[in-house]
Amino acid sequence: MKKALLVCGVLAACAANRPAEEAFRRVMDAQVGKRADDPDFYPVYYRLRQADSKRLPSGNSEEEYRAGRKGDCRLVFETTPGTRTVVRWRIEGPTGDCVILPPGA
Repeated sequence: MKKALLVCGVLAACAANRPAEEAFRRVMDAQVGKRADDPDFYPVYYRLRQADSKRLPSGNSEEEYRAGRKGDCRLVFETTPGTRTVVRWRIEGPTGDCVILPPGA
């Protein structure tokens, strides 16, 4: 009985976090097409600390930022040279800290 309650509790916690993860992904998807110096670009708006930057063989750059309450969410944005337009994004490592609470949560 105790195991069943524990399993139910873990599943409920995972299900409860799903909307927060989906909201985060929607916000990150909306960053594609923005310029990396736009005031409403997520890392600029939230003043995220840049952790790494590197040039890719394509000529584009990858810039890694730390987000989340503990800085454990590692966001990587690929930008074009010159205009620094975001062409894609991804999360590196665990995603547990990569959440945005939806309204009413």
